[in-house]
Amino acid sequence: MDEGGGENMDFTTKIAERSEQDLLPLKEDLAEWLSRVLKEKITAENFMDCLENGVLVCKLAQIVQTAARESIKAGKHVKPLAPFTEKFHQNAKSGTFFARDNAAHFLQWCRQIELQDSVLFESDGLVLQKQPREVVLCLLDVARVAADYGIDPPKLIKLEKEIDDEIAAEEQKKPDLKPTKKEKRISKAMSIDAEVARLAAKYNVRIEKIKEGRYIVEGKINIFVRILRNHVMVRVGGGWDTLENFLSRHDPNKIGRILTSSPQPCSHHNHHQLAGLAACSAST
Repeated sequence: MDEGGGENMDFTTKIAERSEQDLLPLKEDLAEWLSRVLKEKITAENFMDCLENGVLVCKLAQIVQTAARESIKAGKHVKPLAPFTEKFHQNAKSGTFFARDNAAHFLQWCRQIELQDSVLFESDGLVLQKQPREVVLCLLDVARVAADYGIDPPKLIKLEKEIDDEIAAEEQKKPDLKPTKKEKRISKAMSIDAEVARLAAKYNVRIEKIKEGRYIVEGKINIFVRILRNHVMVRVGGGWDTLENFLSRHDPNKIGRILTSSPQPCSHHNHHQLAGLAACSAST
């Protein structure tokens, strides 16, 4: 019984460590953005410590609201944003009622600007640092809203726009993509290919390359891969994951399965194995 309990605890610890590791790229990106917008020194390491009293998230809401108001004054065609009218406790101490009150005010504003409940956290999730992932996802959504009003977004949000623009352009032009082996590749693309090939082999997952930065997993799951600083990221649904975690969850012997949309299978195309990857000559 003790041995089993010890194994379960070790397993739980490993899950927690892995979750924190996979969250690191998002924290780094958000920390850089928050530092720039709030003019504070925020890092991935002190991320939750800086935010736990609720002061900075309330200040962030004020800044976004000000940007929205100025955009409307400038005559830009943007949607009016619900104002952050609550007076918050600027000297709130961590773990206190005042910190929880700040968090509650921020969450109320998030609902007013129509953020989905699925990305919101509980007040104690911020104040007691119980929900770092939910806090990160919520702030990423705030950053997406802020970008509509001229606030320069985090790198991940820029990558999302790049991918969305690529998809939109292809839907309009419907081009026939040339085989990737004939393309002139830059060093970044080659490093993505190498990492995808390494992890595909590690987790015994079949990955086919469509074009630069786009792949198909097991002939049915279309993914976009990008480099964020020293991390290789994959866009999953409306969010992001590390490629390592994404592929590890595809292994049926691991926890869970990949959760993402599945486009039409690519089995009718002819694929050619190149350095551990398969190149597809057309998009799905």
